[in-house]
Amino acid sequence: MTKVLIVDDEKYVRMGIKAETDWTLIGCEVVGEAANGVEALEVAETTKPDLVISDIRMPKMDGIELAEKLIDKYPGIKVVFLTAYNEFEYARKAIRIGVSDYILKPFQDGELEGVIQRLLHLHPNLPAKETELENELISIKGKNEIANRYVQSAIEYIEKNYTDTNFSVGKLAESLSVSEGHISRLFKAETDNSINNYLTKYRIKKAMDYLKDINIKVYEVAEKVGYQDIAYFSNTFKKLTGKNPSDYQAKGLQ
Repeated sequence: MTKVLIVDDEKYVRMGIKAETDWTLIGCEVVGEAANGVEALEVAETTKPDLVISDIRMPKMDGIELAEKLIDKYPGIKVVFLTAYNEFEYARKAIRIGVSDYILKPFQDGELEGVIQRLLHLHPNLPAKETELENELISIKGKNEIANRYVQSAIEYIEKNYTDTNFSVGKLAESLSVSEGHISRLFKAETDNSINNYLTKYRIKKAMDYLKDINIKVYEVAEKVGYQDIAYFSNTFKKLTGKNPSDYQAKGLQ
Protein backbone atom coordinates (compact mmCIF):
# COMPACT_ATOMS: atom_id res chain seq x y z
CA MET A 1 0.00 0.00 0.00
CA THR A 2 1.17 3.51 -0.85
CA LYS A 3 1.14 5.67 2.28
CA VAL A 4 -0.58 9.04 1.88
CA LEU A 5 -0.42 12.22 3.98
CA ILE A 6 -3.13 14.88 3.50
CA VAL A 7 -2.27 18.51 4.32
CA ASP A 8 -4.82 21.34 4.33
CA ASP A 9 -5.66 24.06 6.83
CA GLU A 10 -9.40 23.41 6.43
CA LYS A 11 -10.52 20.41 8.46
CA TYR A 12 -13.56 19.65 6.30
CA VAL A 13 -11.48 19.71 3.13
CA ARG A 14 -9.18 17.09 4.66
CA MET A 15 -12.18 15.04 5.74
CA GLY A 16 -13.69 15.26 2.27
CA ILE A 17 -10.51 14.16 0.51
CA LYS A 18 -10.08 11.30 2.94
CA ALA A 19 -13.69 10.09 2.78
CA GLU A 20 -14.53 10.65 -0.89
CA THR A 21 -11.40 9.20 -2.50
CA ASP A 22 -11.39 5.48 -3.36
CA TRP A 23 -8.04 4.76 -1.73
CA THR A 24 -8.21 0.97 -1.68
CA LEU A 25 -9.04 0.78 -5.38
CA ILE A 26 -5.75 2.50 -6.25
CA GLY A 27 -3.69 0.69 -3.60
CA CYS A 28 -3.30 3.57 -1.15
CA GLU A 29 -3.96 4.21 2.53
CA VAL A 30 -4.11 7.52 4.40
CA VAL A 31 -1.59 7.37 7.24
CA GLY A 32 -1.92 10.92 8.52
CA GLU A 33 -3.20 14.45 8.07
CA ALA A 34 -2.02 17.91 9.04
CA ALA A 35 -3.33 21.50 9.07
CA ASN A 36 -0.11 23.20 7.91
CA GLY A 37 3.45 22.57 6.79
CA VAL A 38 4.90 22.53 10.30
CA GLU A 39 2.48 19.82 11.44
CA ALA A 40 3.01 17.93 8.19
CA LEU A 41 6.76 17.66 8.74
CA GLU A 42 6.14 16.26 12.22
CA VAL A 43 3.61 13.73 10.94
CA ALA A 44 5.89 12.76 8.04
CA GLU A 45 8.68 12.03 10.52
CA THR A 46 6.63 9.27 12.13
CA THR A 47 4.50 8.00 9.21
CA LYS A 48 7.08 8.14 6.37
CA PRO A 49 4.51 8.78 3.62
CA ASP A 50 5.18 7.91 -0.02
CA LEU A 51 2.80 10.60 -1.28
CA VAL A 52 1.75 13.98 0.14
CA ILE A 53 -1.38 15.76 -1.07
CA SER A 54 -1.19 19.37 0.02
CA ASP A 55 -2.86 22.74 -0.24
CA ILE A 56 -0.53 25.62 -1.17
CA ARG A 57 -1.64 28.51 1.02
CA MET A 58 -1.55 27.55 4.70
CA PRO A 59 -0.54 29.29 7.95
CA LYS A 60 2.85 28.77 9.67
CA MET A 61 4.38 27.06 6.63
CA ASP A 62 2.89 27.05 3.16
CA GLY A 63 2.87 24.18 0.69
CA ILE A 64 5.82 25.44 -1.35
CA GLU A 65 8.16 25.50 1.65
CA LEU A 66 6.77 22.19 2.85
CA ALA A 67 7.42 20.57 -0.51
CA GLU A 68 11.00 21.86 -0.61
CA LYS A 69 11.72 20.44 2.84
CA LEU A 70 10.02 17.09 2.13
CA ILE A 71 11.77 16.57 -1.20
CA ASP A 72 15.12 17.49 0.37
CA LYS A 73 14.65 15.20 3.36
CA TYR A 74 12.88 12.27 1.70
CA PRO A 75 14.25 11.66 -1.81
CA GLY A 76 11.66 9.86 -3.88
CA ILE A 77 8.65 11.27 -2.04
CA LYS A 78 5.89 12.51 -4.33
CA VAL A 79 3.93 15.71 -3.71
CA VAL A 80 0.66 16.72 -5.36
CA PHE A 81 -0.72 20.22 -4.85
CA LEU A 82 -4.39 21.11 -4.73
CA THR A 83 -4.55 24.66 -6.01
CA ALA A 84 -7.14 27.29 -6.92
CA TYR A 85 -7.03 29.14 -10.24
CA ASN A 86 -5.65 32.30 -8.63
CA GLU A 87 -2.69 30.24 -7.33
CA PHE A 88 -1.71 28.94 -10.75
CA GLU A 89 1.68 30.68 -10.73
CA TYR A 90 2.41 29.04 -7.37
CA ALA A 91 1.68 25.67 -8.94
CA ARG A 92 4.09 26.36 -11.80
CA LYS A 93 6.80 27.25 -9.31
CA ALA A 94 6.03 24.03 -7.47
CA ILE A 95 6.76 21.94 -10.55
CA ARG A 96 10.16 23.63 -10.84
CA ILE A 97 11.12 22.63 -7.30
CA GLY A 98 10.21 19.00 -7.88
CA VAL A 99 6.51 18.73 -7.01
CA SER A 100 5.10 15.81 -8.97
CA ASP A 101 1.77 17.28 -10.08
CA TYR A 102 -1.04 19.64 -9.20
CA ILE A 103 -4.83 19.64 -9.48
CA LEU A 104 -6.97 22.73 -9.88
CA LYS A 105 -9.79 23.07 -7.35
CA PRO A 106 -12.60 22.24 -7.40
CA PHE A 107 -11.59 18.93 -8.95
CA GLN A 108 -14.00 16.44 -10.43
CA ASP A 109 -14.97 13.10 -8.97
CA GLY A 110 -12.33 10.54 -9.93
CA GLU A 111 -9.74 13.14 -10.92
CA LEU A 112 -7.58 12.81 -7.81
CA GLU A 113 -7.48 9.01 -8.03
CA GLY A 114 -6.56 9.24 -11.69
CA VAL A 115 -3.69 11.66 -11.08
CA ILE A 116 -2.35 9.52 -8.23
CA GLN A 117 -2.64 6.30 -10.22
CA ARG A 118 -0.71 7.67 -13.19
CA LEU A 119 1.83 9.37 -10.94
CA LEU A 120 2.62 6.20 -9.01
CA HIS A 121 2.68 3.75 -11.89
CA LEU A 122 3.55 5.45 -15.15
CA HIS A 123 7.06 6.67 -15.88
CA PRO A 124 6.98 8.91 -18.96
CA ASN A 125 10.78 9.17 -19.15
CA LEU A 126 11.18 5.44 -19.52
CA PRO A 127 10.40 3.86 -22.91
CA ALA A 128 7.81 1.14 -22.60
CA LYS A 129 5.29 -0.64 -24.76
CA GLU A 130 1.65 0.28 -24.27
CA THR A 131 0.83 -3.20 -22.95
CA GLU A 132 3.60 -2.91 -20.35
CA LEU A 133 2.20 0.41 -19.17
CA GLU A 134 -1.28 -1.07 -18.96
CA ASN A 135 -0.12 -4.04 -16.91
CA GLU A 136 1.78 -1.79 -14.53
CA LEU A 137 -1.13 0.59 -14.16
CA ILE A 138 -3.72 -2.10 -13.39
CA SER A 139 -1.88 -5.02 -11.87
CA ILE A 140 -3.96 -8.04 -10.85
CA LYS A 141 -2.90 -11.64 -10.30
CA GLY A 142 -4.12 -14.33 -12.65
CA LYS A 143 -5.31 -17.69 -11.40
CA ASN A 144 -2.00 -19.27 -12.42
CA GLU A 145 -0.25 -17.07 -9.86
CA ILE A 146 -2.51 -18.23 -7.02
CA ALA A 147 -1.94 -21.28 -4.82
CA ASN A 148 -5.31 -21.53 -3.07
CA ARG A 149 -7.82 -23.53 -5.12
CA TYR A 150 -10.82 -21.58 -3.79
CA VAL A 151 -9.28 -18.30 -4.90
CA GLN A 152 -8.38 -19.83 -8.26
CA SER A 153 -12.03 -20.82 -8.66
CA ALA A 154 -13.16 -17.36 -7.58
CA ILE A 155 -10.99 -15.76 -10.28
CA GLU A 156 -12.41 -18.19 -12.85
CA TYR A 157 -15.89 -17.17 -11.74
CA ILE A 158 -15.02 -13.48 -12.20
CA GLU A 159 -13.55 -14.14 -15.65
CA LYS A 160 -16.75 -15.89 -16.72
CA ASN A 161 -19.24 -13.52 -15.08
CA TYR A 162 -17.65 -10.05 -15.13
CA THR A 163 -20.23 -8.88 -17.69
CA ASP A 164 -23.08 -9.61 -15.24
CA THR A 165 -24.50 -6.26 -14.11
CA ASN A 166 -25.90 -8.03 -11.04
CA PHE A 167 -22.60 -9.64 -10.05
CA SER A 168 -22.36 -10.20 -6.29
CA VAL A 169 -19.92 -11.73 -3.84
CA GLY A 170 -22.84 -13.72 -2.49
CA LYS A 171 -23.43 -15.47 -5.80
CA LEU A 172 -19.72 -16.12 -6.19
CA ALA A 173 -19.52 -17.65 -2.71
CA GLU A 174 -22.61 -19.76 -3.36
CA SER A 175 -21.04 -21.14 -6.55
CA LEU A 176 -18.04 -22.30 -4.47
CA SER A 177 -20.16 -23.60 -1.56
CA VAL A 178 -18.35 -21.38 0.95
CA SER A 179 -19.37 -18.38 3.06
CA GLU A 180 -18.94 -14.82 1.80
CA GLY A 181 -16.67 -13.99 4.72
CA HIS A 182 -14.41 -16.98 4.17
CA ILE A 183 -13.85 -16.46 0.44
CA SER A 184 -13.46 -12.70 0.95
CA ARG A 185 -10.67 -13.23 3.49
CA LEU A 186 -8.91 -15.85 1.35
CA PHE A 187 -9.20 -13.70 -1.76
CA LYS A 188 -7.78 -10.58 -0.14
CA ALA A 189 -4.88 -12.54 1.37
CA GLU A 190 -3.94 -14.13 -1.97
CA THR A 191 -4.50 -11.23 -4.38
CA ASP A 192 -4.06 -8.08 -2.24
CA ASN A 193 -7.48 -6.97 -3.54
CA SER A 194 -11.00 -7.35 -2.31
CA ILE A 195 -13.24 -9.35 -4.65
CA ASN A 196 -15.10 -6.21 -5.74
CA ASN A 197 -11.89 -4.26 -6.39
CA TYR A 198 -10.48 -7.18 -8.38
CA LEU A 199 -13.70 -7.30 -10.41
CA THR A 200 -13.48 -3.56 -11.08
CA LYS A 201 -9.87 -3.80 -12.24
CA TYR A 202 -10.62 -6.83 -14.40
CA ARG A 203 -13.51 -5.00 -16.03
CA ILE A 204 -11.40 -1.92 -16.75
CA LYS A 205 -8.58 -4.03 -18.23
CA LYS A 206 -11.15 -5.63 -20.54
CA ALA A 207 -12.50 -2.17 -21.40
CA MET A 208 -9.00 -1.03 -22.34
CA ASP A 209 -8.78 -3.91 -24.80
CA TYR A 210 -12.16 -3.08 -26.35
CA LEU A 211 -11.29 0.62 -26.67
CA LYS A 212 -8.35 -0.18 -28.93
CA ASP A 213 -10.99 -0.55 -31.63
CA ILE A 214 -11.67 3.07 -32.64
CA ASN A 215 -14.99 2.07 -34.19
CA ILE A 216 -16.57 0.93 -30.94
CA LYS A 217 -18.59 3.40 -28.88
CA VAL A 218 -17.75 4.07 -25.23
CA TYR A 219 -21.29 3.21 -24.13
CA GLU A 220 -20.99 -0.13 -25.96
CA VAL A 221 -17.76 -0.88 -24.10
CA ALA A 222 -19.42 -0.02 -20.79
CA GLU A 223 -22.19 -2.51 -21.52
CA LYS A 224 -19.73 -5.20 -22.65
CA VAL A 225 -17.86 -5.08 -19.31
CA GLY A 226 -20.87 -5.02 -17.03
CA TYR A 227 -21.71 -1.33 -16.50
CA GLN A 228 -25.22 0.02 -17.07
CA ASP A 229 -24.32 3.59 -16.08
CA ILE A 230 -21.87 5.10 -18.59
CA ALA A 231 -21.03 8.01 -16.26
CA TYR A 232 -20.08 5.59 -13.49
CA PHE A 233 -18.04 3.52 -15.95
CA SER A 234 -16.19 6.61 -17.20
CA ASN A 235 -15.50 7.79 -13.66
CA THR A 236 -14.14 4.38 -12.64
CA PHE A 237 -12.04 4.16 -15.81
CA LYS A 238 -10.48 7.53 -15.03
CA LYS A 239 -9.74 6.56 -11.42
CA LEU A 240 -7.67 3.63 -12.60
CA THR A 241 -6.04 5.00 -15.74
CA GLY A 242 -5.95 8.75 -15.26
CA LYS A 243 -7.85 9.26 -18.52
CA ASN A 244 -11.46 9.12 -19.54
CA PRO A 245 -12.38 6.33 -21.98
CA SER A 246 -12.63 8.54 -25.08
CA ASP A 247 -9.19 10.07 -24.47
CA TYR A 248 -7.72 6.62 -23.91
CA GLN A 249 -9.32 5.37 -27.10
CA ALA A 250 -7.81 8.26 -29.07
CA LYS A 251 -4.34 8.42 -27.55
CA GLY A 252 -3.71 5.40 -25.29
CA LEU A 253 -1.82 5.95 -22.03
CA GLN A 254 1.06 7.94 -23.49
